[in-house]
Amino acid sequence: METLFAHLATRFAPSPENIAIEALGFILQRSRAARSAFTGIASAGGLDLPDDLSFATQAVAEDDGRPDIEGYSTDFQRRVIAETKFHAGLTINQPLTYAARLLPDAPSALLFIIPAARMSSLWSELTRRLKAGEYAVSARLEVQPELWSAVFGNGHHFLLVSWRAVLSAIVREMETARETERLEDVRQLQGLCERMDSQAFLPLRSEELTGTDAPRRYLQFCDLVNDVGEELVASGLCDRKGLQAGGGHGYFGRYLRSHGVVFYLGFDCAAWLAHKHSPIWLRFDQYSSPEVLAIINRRATTETRWPTVVESPRRIMIPLAVAPGSEKPEIVSDIAVQVGKVLASIFRVLPPAFNVEAAEGMRL
Repeated sequence: METLFAHLATRFAPSPENIAIEALGFILQRSRAARSAFTGIASAGGLDLPDDLSFATQAVAEDDGRPDIEGYSTDFQRRVIAETKFHAGLTINQPLTYAARLLPDAPSALLFIIPAARMSSLWSELTRRLKAGEYAVSARLEVQPELWSAVFGNGHHFLLVSWRAVLSAIVREMETARETERLEDVRQLQGLCERMDSQAFLPLRSEELTGTDAPRRYLQFCDLVNDVGEELVASGLCDRKGLQAGGGHGYFGRYLRSHGVVFYLGFDCAAWLAHKHSPIWLRFDQYSSPEVLAIINRRATTETRWPTVVESPRRIMIPLAVAPGSEKPEIVSDIAVQVGKVLASIFRVLPPAFNVEAAEGMRL
């Protein structure tokens, strides 16, 4: 479930990364359990770090670099440098400027906290840059599935870890220490990181670039929408007078009208990714009447025949099931029947101003 913090950070903040950095810094500065968990992450792979580190965010030093988080021992020695990423790329100086900040005579940790989807690609690039900077880098040790470590330079440790692994470790430590007053803060940050993790660009695999299954299937879903629309029009249930097909980023479909009820029938990648259920959706939006939107909204929590996703009061989505193993004509016919049932359920309770008589023979 999306948290309020995630919604506000991605909607209004110019950089969700900066919000996440400050949120993590806030938690570390105020929670002993969080500091203990974070130090444990930085110590992964056998590094011996003090257990009483303090943390600061975006500290500027003489090299003009500004790592996101630094951890200091009680004698003010820098022992941990952490950089966080969501979708941003590496700067030209990362990670070498940060590696040069580490004390030559005190083994320390350089961490990159990133979405899990970026771990393989960033590990390759970051270790390549370290080696290009004349640092020896050991083989990778996978301490956990989303926590990787290597020794580099003078016994320093380079770590790549997911946001999920860091925040889960903090939650576990807080629960163990019965330090619950900051748990909700961490869970709010988890909500933001889960949202950003789900949006991360996955490195392309060679089979994706050489195969044609994905583009073929995308086009077939678009064809399904067209064919279902044609069947609904041919059956007399719907018309498209004055309404057009249209699409955008990750979706394609067309508006149809049935006895005064306007709706959008479409293939919608964003809805499929966010809500699962199906690639094909009915959408009731700003072109639907207030009466129709009110009916669907009111029944959303009690409707048992199909899921109803209320993204906003004027954007309500209903997935249309696609039966696996079926041939195209069967799928088209079945989706058209589902559309008819949804419309029939609306017609049954519409006010008399709508032409409901034409829908009386439709099955619920």
